[in-house]
Amino acid sequence: MIPLRFRRFAGAAAAAAWILFGATAVVLLFCGDAALLSREMAAHAPPETTGLPASEYAGVSRMIADYLLGRADRFQYEYAGPSGTPVQCFRPHEEAHMADVRALVRLNRRVMLVSLGAALLLSAAGLAGSRPGLPGPAPAARTGGAEGDAGRPAFWRGVRAGLMGAGLLAAGLAAWAAVDFDGFFVTFHRLAFTNDGWLLDPRTSLLIRLMPLSFFISLGWKGTLAALAVPAALAAASGILLRKKKSVQTEIHSEEIDSEEIDSEEMNSERKNDGWPMRRSPGSGPKS
Repeated sequence: MIPLRFRRFAGAAAAAAWILFGATAVVLLFCGDAALLSREMAAHAPPETTGLPASEYAGVSRMIADYLLGRADRFQYEYAGPSGTPVQCFRPHEEAHMADVRALVRLNRRVMLVSLGAALLLSAAGLAGSRPGLPGPAPAARTGGAEGDAGRPAFWRGVRAGLMGAGLLAAGLAAWAAVDFDGFFVTFHRLAFTNDGWLLDPRTSLLIRLMPLSFFISLGWKGTLAALAVPAALAAASGILLRKKKSVQTEIHSEEIDSEEIDSEEMNSERKNDGWPMRRSPGSGPKS
C-alpha cells in the first residue's frame, strides 16, 4: 500500500511538472510559429522604423522560425534591393546571438520532454492502486499510513497544493514584470546568456529593430495566457473529483444514519411484540 503522504507529494510534484511542460511547450510553439512572429513584428516594428520592406516580413519570420527549430542551418535572410542587388539583413554579431538563442530553444525542448515524462510518472505513482468513487478512507488511511479508497483524494489535494505554490511564484514574477519589465527582461537575459551578445544597438542591428521591447511584452503576455491552460485544467479536475468524493461520502453517511434509525425502529418493535418491558395492569398486584 502507498502512504498518503507520498500520494500528496506526488500530486504536488506532478502539478509542478505539468505546469513546466505546458510553459515549455508554449515557448516551443511560439518559436516555430512564423505567422505569429510576422504579425507581432508588423504590429510593434513597422517598416518605417526597421527599414525592412513590408513584403519581406513573412520571409524573415519563416527564416527565424526555421532556424530556431533547427530546420535552417544559418541565421541569415537575403532579399533583392531596389536596384536588384542582394541585401543581407543580419550582421555576424546578430548571427552569433541567435546561435545562443537556438541553444536555449534546444534546452527548452529537452526540459519539455523531461517534464512530460516526470509528470506522467508522478501521476501514475500517485494514483496507483487507488479505487475511485468508493466509500471513505480505510482505517489505516485515518492514521496517515497505507490506504485504500483515500488514495485519489490525497493525490488531488497534493495537486491543489502544488497549484497554489506555483500560483504564488507566477504571481510574484508577473508583478515584477508588470512593474519593471525592463529589469525583468535584463535579469532574464543575464541569467540565460553567458555573454553580452544580446546587447544590440538599434542603430546598426535590424534584429533589435524587428524585435523591440514591446514585441517581447506582447508575446510574453500571450504566452502566459496560453500556458495557463494547464493549471486551469488541473484546478478544474481536482475541484470536480474532490467535490465528487465529498458528495459520495455525504450520501454514504446519510445512508448509514437512515440504516441506524431503521434498525432502532425494528428493535423497538420487536421489544413491544415480546411484551417488554412488562407492565402491570391495575388490580393485578398481590391480594391480601
